[in-house]
Amino acid sequence: MSNKEISKGNGFLTCENYVPFNEVNIMRNFFKIAYDLKIPLVVIDNMSIQERTIFLQNLDPENSIVTTSQQIYDSLKTENITTNQLKTAYTKFIYSNESLKCLIVTRKTLTGNSIEKIKQQLGSFRYQYEIISFYSDDQTALKWAAQDRRIDYITIEILGNSKSIDQALCSVVKQKSKCFEIIISPLINAKSDRELSEVLRKGRKLMQLITSTNTPFIFTMKPKSPLQLRTGSQMRLLGGLLEVSYNKTKESIFGKQLEILIANTIKLHESYIFEGVKEV
Repeated sequence: MSNKEISKGNGFLTCENYVPFNEVNIMRNFFKIAYDLKIPLVVIDNMSIQERTIFLQNLDPENSIVTTSQQIYDSLKTENITTNQLKTAYTKFIYSNESLKCLIVTRKTLTGNSIEKIKQQLGSFRYQYEIISFYSDDQTALKWAAQDRRIDYITIEILGNSKSIDQALCSVVKQKSKCFEIIISPLINAKSDRELSEVLRKGRKLMQLITSTNTPFIFTMKPKSPLQLRTGSQMRLLGGLLEVSYNKTKESIFGKQLEILIANTIKLHESYIFEGVKEV
């Protein structure tokens, strides 16, 4: 599929991976602005699958063109369809539906340094949310999380836990087919020249390590309001401030997120038995 075929409007398809769950009116504004910016994939933190069902039932007709990964998968799944074929089919579905407001994805971000507490939470959270991420500034906890199959992302805040990211963690993340989630909003939210200088210094050091080890990563704005949403091109250009070339960030704004979502949608489906086997 060519770049021209997968583009929507004047830009590439984009995912915002870390939207806060809020009251209905605020969420409506997120969806409206995401639609205007051609951001069809919106991941909402702290919204469970059950809460999403109730939320969608309460949306007015103006927001009725909103769907879920589960609904798309139900319409596309066949006995022999591959993940790559599903990824192509999802992309075509999103691109061909100009009236689609967005595809809503549920997410839970776990935090803390206690591995035992995180283990206890994961037992139930994996079936309540489509995406699980983990944030910590403890290297031992981060390396454990990178090896746990239930965790999808290791979340990084440039002025927070970036100092805890080392080559050994990059190796584990890459080996276990996980992904770093880089929050890049500090590049536009810095309160002073001094803070911006610190963001650039730490961010460039972090991204140099990640790119030099070829560790998968994605970008997110983690917007506090709808006005902080950014298109994929804008996020890739912000990545350039961290000395990551535009060409290296193509998958970091949509492709990797969609791939992980599809894999988890399959696992959460009622027909799933175990890896590679499902009920037909």
